[in-house]
Amino acid sequence: MKQENTERMTKWRTDSIYSPKDLNIHDPHEMYKWEEPVSGWVWAGRVLGALGFFVGIYMLALLTFLF
Repeated sequence: MKQENTERMTKWRTDSIYSPKDLNIHDPHEMYKWEEPVSGWVWAGRVLGALGFFVGIYMLALLTFLF
């Protein structure tokens, strides 16, 4: 194997070990980030909305069997 190829391969190996951000090939432009933190009011709305959804489905099924 040529010396230049060995140096290039060794550099890639050591760079990838110590700097994993260099191997970010799935999202190189950081377009898909985690959601920004939201306030407690938003979480309360999410919880109440989910609870209302499940209670609504339950009541729909219950009222279907009763009437």
